[in-house]
Amino acid sequence: MTSKHAASRRLWPYLAVPGLAVVVAAVIFIVGSGRDDGGSGGSSDESLPGSQADDLSSSSLQPSEEELREAAQAQLQTALDEAVAAYLEAEDDENFYAAVAVDDGEFQLDYDGETQYDTASVVKVEILAMMLEEYGTLDQVPGWLLDSADKMIRESDNDATNDVLYGGTWDDGHDAIRQAHIDFGLANTNPNETEQWGKTQTTAVDQLRVLEIALFEDAGVLDAEQTEYARSLMGDLAGFQEWGVSAAAADGETVWMKNGWDTRDAMGGEWVVNSIGVIAGDTDAPIEIAILTGGSASHEEGVERVEALAEIVRGIVDTDPYA
Repeated sequence: MTSKHAASRRLWPYLAVPGLAVVVAAVIFIVGSGRDDGGSGGSSDESLPGSQADDLSSSSLQPSEEELREAAQAQLQTALDEAVAAYLEAEDDENFYAAVAVDDGEFQLDYDGETQYDTASVVKVEILAMMLEEYGTLDQVPGWLLDSADKMIRESDNDATNDVLYGGTWDDGHDAIRQAHIDFGLANTNPNETEQWGKTQTTAVDQLRVLEIALFEDAGVLDAEQTEYARSLMGDLAGFQEWGVSAAAADGETVWMKNGWDTRDAMGGEWVVNSIGVIAGDTDAPIEIAILTGGSASHEEGVERVEALAEIVRGIVDTDPYA
């Protein structure tokens, strides 16, 4: 799937990010302070023998590459925290929650990324990965099951999902998904007490791991043919599914994603609306994004909020913290 519009920049007021020059300037100030003679009247001529005017690039007081990277990580994390918090404040809705996580290959950032929320239908990506792993190779998966998997992902069909999970691949589909959470390393993902897979509890950070497992062979779970199959489904969703993290994609960028939505009686009928996906996954710089929200008054409002958050996230990771 390729995006139909370039990412909006109307949210840039949320994205003001200070430069790393502040960090470097602080280090230079510290070094410079070491030259002060404490009022003893020593010369400040840096050309004199024994002066401290050595090339700063070789000084042990200069930040290392790792220190610069850590400073950049902290800077971007602060920017994300401030941007999402500002957006939530502007929404002025005490019932609304949002958790986001993003990984661009260099930095992993999150806002409320370790708090558990309902998956709704984004759990279907994990169920797809379970099915593919169980059969070992794509050609071993029965044709009827591939048809169900296609509907499960591309159309988000719930009956097809039940066919995949409870149609005979496992003796106990509910137990199988519980074990998959463990096997896949989803430390903070737990199944519902009932067989309602849409009420699985997960975190935005765990959903980044799900994306890696389903879409990238390097994750070590699926082979290249299996991940390509998953990409083919998540990159060609039915028209009514074409919303979510794709709002953050620029024109021509490939998007593999899965959305989820449902109402919750416990929330007074308000909506859970989620979206997970990878932008530019076919390049050397894929961007994995997971967004979990709840408390919207309608599906449409939830979609708008998810897409606004996706644009905020993209704006943050597109910022060069080293500039």
